[in-house]
Amino acid sequence: MEFLSKPNLLKNIDKLLEQSGIIGEEENRMMLFVIASGYKMPYLLHALVQGTSGEGKSHLLNSIAQCMPQEDVMNTTRITKKSLYHYQDKELTNKLILIQDFDGLDEEAQFAFREMQSAKFLTSSTVSKDQFGNVRGKLKQVNCHFASLTATTKAEVYYDNMSRSVVIGVDESLEQTLRIVKQQNQKIAGLIDTDKEQQAKELLRNSIRVLKSYIVVNPYADKIMLPLEAKMLRRLNSQFQNFVSQITILHQYQRKTDSKGRLIATKEDILKAVDVFFSAIMIKVDELDGSTRQFFEKMKSYVRKQPKGTTHRFTAREIRQEMNISKSTNFKYFTMLQELEYIQAVEGSVNRGFKYLITHWDDIEKLRTKIKNELTQQLAEL
Repeated sequence: MEFLSKPNLLKNIDKLLEQSGIIGEEENRMMLFVIASGYKMPYLLHALVQGTSGEGKSHLLNSIAQCMPQEDVMNTTRITKKSLYHYQDKELTNKLILIQDFDGLDEEAQFAFREMQSAKFLTSSTVSKDQFGNVRGKLKQVNCHFASLTATTKAEVYYDNMSRSVVIGVDESLEQTLRIVKQQNQKIAGLIDTDKEQQAKELLRNSIRVLKSYIVVNPYADKIMLPLEAKMLRRLNSQFQNFVSQITILHQYQRKTDSKGRLIATKEDILKAVDVFFSAIMIKVDELDGSTRQFFEKMKSYVRKQPKGTTHRFTAREIRQEMNISKSTNFKYFTMLQELEYIQAVEGSVNRGFKYLITHWDDIEKLRTKIKNELTQQLAEL
């Protein structure tokens, strides 16, 4: 309680997340922590972490989960299509569920998981025998109340799942890779105090344990309008309001309650929510998913540096070597960018290979600045 009562709570949590071993990913780690911390609160949230294979999705999820009370964490690598229907009534209540590889779930398992997220229960009609041996129909219901963190390499394939989740793109930059390699080497060399890592995790776990469930009243909820450019705006707005409420709940030892015992959100909670949640807003605004956006920005930067500038024609091999990625990953990005008409094959053949041209030079940073300024203006008027 003492930790939760101190000023600058989110900054202090972020320091503990770094101390626990999560290097970089400053925006993502705080967003995931807030989402995960709400697993037994009224404002449930779900995160879908997207990135290419080997870029640290599972490591990030596991690191956040280790900062939660371990008795409430369900860490799964595989879910069969019928298993979710066979849990006992309260086994999926007040849990944090991790799915390491959402790509491994078949269509029926995905459907069941989506229903759990939306309806908070699963119902199935089964056959059983009564005490006299007669075959009868039986309705079985599994009640659910959980937050979830899932990982995927192909977020765009799961449109229905994306709409129910806060989509997060991992940092695939060279700088982040170097930070991770440095940390790995320091740990092997014995230069990192693992006792301090464990202490940070225990403090965060105990902080979550002492949080009480509250209904939150946000007097500023009708004062903030998310950008109309965002896809699935209705659900995004609901997720944002739930995110604000969860930040208020984390600050419950510093917030007032009304006559009905409800926590009252403050301007500070809104400001912090916008700051932390902003990258999730941009992913829903951007036509490209997080990994493809990072790839395309690197591609644009490379092309601009060539003698012919924006008219430079490039091959897939040229880009693959520049970015030091696999042929299959490179092919996936090229296919996506061609389908969305960001690049076009302008010469060559299947046998000789193609040369490509960037045909859509969007300015995501300009759009980001515009949306940030609009939100900042709304916040200033609160």
